[in-house]
Amino acid sequence: MVAAGETKLTEAYVIAGSPMPVTPCGGCRQKLAAFADGATNVTMATTGGGEQTTTVATLLPGCFTTAH
Repeated sequence: MVAAGETKLTEAYVIAGSPMPVTPCGGCRQKLAAFADGATNVTMATTGGGEQTTTVATLLPGCFTTAH
């Protein structure tokens, strides 16, 4: 993404073959904190069609950001 000149995430979609939606892993959370703002939507989904949407701020309360 950065190599292509992009520096801001506008949304994220996480999909897993599990019975319930899975939250982003630690590495992905760090990238969300670095490249998305708190209002950015994060949708977590299953291969069976279940979805849950939240925001970066809700997913990562109090996270360390570039503003620090």
